[in-house]
Amino acid sequence: MKTAIIIGVGPGLGYALAQAFGAQGMHIALLARSENNLQRFQEQLTAEGTSCSAHPVDISDFDAFRATLREIAQKQQVEVVIYNAVKRQFNTPLQLDVNQMVDAYRIDVAGALLSVQTVLPFMQEHESGTFLFTGGGAALTPWTQAPTITIGKAGIRSLAYMLAEELQDSPIQVGTITIFGMIKEGTAFDPREIAKSYVQHYQTGSPGVEVEFRGV
Repeated sequence: MKTAIIIGVGPGLGYALAQAFGAQGMHIALLARSENNLQRFQEQLTAEGTSCSAHPVDISDFDAFRATLREIAQKQQVEVVIYNAVKRQFNTPLQLDVNQMVDAYRIDVAGALLSVQTVLPFMQEHESGTFLFTGGGAALTPWTQAPTITIGKAGIRSLAYMLAEELQDSPIQVGTITIFGMIKEGTAFDPREIAKSYVQHYQTGSPGVEVEFRGV
């Protein structure tokens, strides 16, 4: 059974992604910091018939994060890695402490690069794999009240394009889903609808690296 690693699993989009890729017959490796939340998600997914495992880890601890990814990839064939982690904080650029900015960037962007660098060699052995990043419209229209998110989403978008170019002659895909709205169940930005874009990108690729999700 192939595995999808979902990094940054919460009750919204992260859980919807686990459901969507579990429905494709994949084992789902759930990564997040909260062990209690992961246990709850694992129980719910298992009850729904999805094969899954929980891997609590602090993404900002790069050594622990790298070791967790490597352990999964050594035991299972990783077909998909989805980087859905973001550090949420709200202020303005002038209110933002530079250390806060650096700490957020570690999670918002640097962790995504680390996940690719760690899992890519294993995907190359199988000559198959896809990396997908959760982007945001703030990358294109800066959100003054959320500077770390804005800078992070701009960074993740650029990273996706650069990695896609570097890997364009390989069987490994890289893409980003840029979400132009607030994710909320029952709205045009329902997480289950957004998750379908990730599955479609994995299954068929995209005319470009980026898929813009502007609501349903």
